[in-house]
Amino acid sequence: MGSVWSAQDQQEFAQRGWSLDEADSQLKMLCDRGSSVSVFRPCTAGDGIHILSSEERHTTLGIGSKILSDKNMCSRFIPASGAASRMFAALQGELLQFEEQMLQQRAQDLPFWSNSQREILESMSPANRFLQAREWMIHPKVGWGHLPKGLIPFHRYPGGQVRSCFEEHFREWKLLAGDASLHFTVPQHYQQHINSLYQRKGVTTSIQSPSTDTLAWDIVSNAIARNSDGTLLFRPGGHGALLTNLGSIKTSFILIRNIDNVVPAGRMAARNKEQQILLGQCAKLVQERDALLSRLDCGAPRWLNDANEWLRMFDINLGDAVTVERLIWSLDRPIRVAGMVVNEGAPGGGPFWIRKGNGRSVPSIVESSELPSGGLNRGTHYNPVDIVCNLQRFDGNRYNLDEFADQNRYLTCDKDWCGNAIRILERPGLWNGGMDEWLTQFIEVPSTTFAPVKTVFDLLDPIRRS
Repeated sequence: MGSVWSAQDQQEFAQRGWSLDEADSQLKMLCDRGSSVSVFRPCTAGDGIHILSSEERHTTLGIGSKILSDKNMCSRFIPASGAASRMFAALQGELLQFEEQMLQQRAQDLPFWSNSQREILESMSPANRFLQAREWMIHPKVGWGHLPKGLIPFHRYPGGQVRSCFEEHFREWKLLAGDASLHFTVPQHYQQHINSLYQRKGVTTSIQSPSTDTLAWDIVSNAIARNSDGTLLFRPGGHGALLTNLGSIKTSFILIRNIDNVVPAGRMAARNKEQQILLGQCAKLVQERDALLSRLDCGAPRWLNDANEWLRMFDINLGDAVTVERLIWSLDRPIRVAGMVVNEGAPGGGPFWIRKGNGRSVPSIVESSELPSGGLNRGTHYNPVDIVCNLQRFDGNRYNLDEFADQNRYLTCDKDWCGNAIRILERPGLWNGGMDEWLTQFIEVPSTTFAPVKTVFDLLDPIRRS
């Protein structure tokens, strides 16, 4: 297939560190339209989702608290590369009646207005208030949709203090972990601005590597998509492209959360308690895993039953006739503990049982776009992206995360680009196919830990005032 690429194309590949095999592979993925995940049932309480007892919560809370006392032990990783355009996308079209009424009555309460804008909106009739607020929010020059989501003000406090999404993450992490490392992935063209705006101890940023960009397909011309000057169209490869960024974090434990899942100050303490519990549970599992690997590595067959039984906590059943080599292979991989909330109708991915090619059944986080159409129950729980993970082998070395990803769980979807219909390619999602072969344990967490801002209307939710 290499002959389909011009000399200029191949030069562009080289600049990104690609081989022709990588380009050919992406072209095949775009033509194949994505692979299906063998999903056969949702994870539920007692069947893939663990509910910790009061005693277990108390124990893991203590473990988590001890780890947090050493700022070098853990860090937080927050993907924040996306723009806020989806937050305001609904305003471009016809709104639902309740959405229009919400802006008519309460548009002035949105936290990102200047004082003069708020005064203007307060003085208007409901109908004019809606029109003016909408115009300001979608204006191509003064609107908010082009900014990274982290820069959007999310909360206004008594006295007029306003905090952006970034600032709320700083505050919550400071309360939990002091000056421990807090890392954001950010858009390249905003990195310098964000770094200069938020010069805080322990806070770092990185960008998505151009080597993880992906090609696109021009649906109309039925050919690889190109810019007007004939160069190839490269697009960001989705949050799965951040696997490299995640792998560069060197602390023992990494706490992952979405950029838009923030709470106001009054709710941070309760949410941080749940974080300590997840952290403690992950640390407990890592300690147990490392002890088993150390014993098996020394050739102690008497530990076979213990290791086999321990793996059942991850819903892995290797049977009775298992070898030391098979147990080590099953144990020696990254660990993640992921919080799951009861599904109250939120859109997005969730915990499901999937069947691997070798016949194994494993719990996995599956995106809604990966689910087969029709028939499959959405399940009782939802993935809020509240993950604690450990990427360190028992001998102290770091795992190569690419070895534990399922590259076949890539995604394709059709989009409009400059008036043209194109098909884009996304790498396996960071916590989906990107963590496909990790040791995974799902833990039920309270729904109060999940407070996402997906649309501008979420900023008017009563939770934002607490």
